[in-house]
Amino acid sequence: MTGAQTFRACGAGLTVGAVASVVHLVGRSVLSSGSDPTVFMRHGLWVAANAMGLVGAVLILLALPVVSLKMADSIGAPGLVGAALFAVSWMFFGLFLSLYGILVGPWLAEKAPALVSASAPLPLGVLVAFSASLLFELAGTSLLAIGLLRDRQIRWIALTLPASALLTIVGDLLVPNGPSPSVVTNLLSNAGPILLSTALGALGLRMSWRGDASAQEPERAAPRRRR
Repeated sequence: MTGAQTFRACGAGLTVGAVASVVHLVGRSVLSSGSDPTVFMRHGLWVAANAMGLVGAVLILLALPVVSLKMADSIGAPGLVGAALFAVSWMFFGLFLSLYGILVGPWLAEKAPALVSASAPLPLGVLVAFSASLLFELAGTSLLAIGLLRDRQIRWIALTLPASALLTIVGDLLVPNGPSPSVVTNLLSNAGPILLSTALGALGLRMSWRGDASAQEPERAAPRRRR
């Protein structure tokens, strides 16, 4: 597989991962409304929604580093650092929280419901990891945006990335005690991650369709004929 083909394949993977993440976020917003965590965490659809989030997170974490490295000449050092910081944050928001929703949450809801009830306090370790991941995401998307701003055709994507991180913080403040009984409120609280996934999906779609100059293999100059 050539460099350009690898780049396009990773762009497609980034898009599929972003779509899976959006489906996960919307499904989680709907399923977590109107009932206590001890109820919805034991629902089969809850596990399926988080499994979709896990697939999306894995695809994004696999594709984004390759896409970033292929675009290194255009996004520069800030973009590469930003992609790395974002990947660290997505390991928590994408991988850890999805695995928690698949494996730990349903088990606790059945065996120790007091630990996952709406009134249960958030463990200090999780709170620290959550806060640190938010900072990593904000810094990462901002630095990645600086690199992407060099390309006028994807400038809107660059501006969307840090805006989505700020919107994520606003969403967390909107529901500080966990999911709301209202579907609309839950969707609003997840607007930041949904916007972020949409921007990543658009970036991957553009790369998978059009490719990138940095991913193209250099053309060999035709030998000159001797006279």
